[in-house]
Amino acid sequence: MGTFGPDQFAGKRVLVTGASSGIGAGIARAFGACGARVMIHYRSAQAGAEETARRVVEAGGEAETVYADLSNEEEIERLFQTIDAAWGGLDVLVNSAGIVPKELALEMGAAEWDKTLNINLRAPFLISRQAARRMIDGGQGGNIINVTSVAGTRSAENMSAYAASKAAMDAVTRILALEWAEYGIRVNAVAPGVVPVERQQERLLAAQETWMEYIPLGRFGTPQDIGALALFLCSDAATWITGQIYICDGGASARANSPRRSKIGK
Repeated sequence: MGTFGPDQFAGKRVLVTGASSGIGAGIARAFGACGARVMIHYRSAQAGAEETARRVVEAGGEAETVYADLSNEEEIERLFQTIDAAWGGLDVLVNSAGIVPKELALEMGAAEWDKTLNINLRAPFLISRQAARRMIDGGQGGNIINVTSVAGTRSAENMSAYAASKAAMDAVTRILALEWAEYGIRVNAVAPGVVPVERQQERLLAAQETWMEYIPLGRFGTPQDIGALALFLCSDAATWITGQIYICDGGASARANSPRRSKIGK
C-alpha cells in the first residue's frame, strides 16, 4: 500500500460498510495490510464478506464480518451493538455501501428514488452519527470517510437519483466536518471515477477504448486506488485535512466534456 507500513494502523478499529466486494472490499484490505482490526459489513453477499475477511487476515490485519440491512435504523443500531461488544469503540468509519440505479428520470418510480436516497444518503448519515458518538465517548477523535462519486458533480443520463444522493452526501460530509471538528473527528469524502467492479466489469471493459478517450491517465481505477486514498486521509499525514471531497478519477473530471451514455452503453 504505497508508503504505508504494516503497522500504520495497528490496533485501529475500522468499520467498512458494503465491504463484501468492489471498492469497499478494497478499502478493507488496505486497512488490513496496515495492521487494522476491520469489521466487514455485508447485506446479501456473506460469502464475499468472508472472502474479504480472509484476505484482510492474510494481509496482516484482523477481521470480523457483520450483517445489517442499512435501510433499517434498528439494524444499524444492532450493528453498533455488535461493534461495542467486540471492540468497545471505533476509530475509523468508511461508508462504502450503496446502490447504483440507472433509469431515465421519466421512467423511474418514486419507490426507486426513495430507496436510493435511503441507502446512499440516509443510512450513511445515521451510521456516521452512531460512529461519532463512540468516537466522542472515546475521547481520541477519529476519522470518517464517505465514498461518494464524481457523479455528484458531473452529470450523466440515467443517474438522477444516484447523482442526487452522492451530491447530497458531499454536502453532508462538509457539514459533519464542521460540527465534529471540536471532538477531533475528521470527515472527508472520496469520490471515485470509473472503477470496474464485479457487477459492472463486463460492460465497462467492453467500452474500454471509448472510455480511455476521456481518462487522461489512460486506465480505469481500481479498488486499491481508492483504498490508498482512504488510508492517506485517515493517517497522521492528513491531520489538518477535513471537510474535503477528493476526486479520484484518473483526471477525467479535469476535462470539459465527458462521454454520452448512449455512446458507452448503459
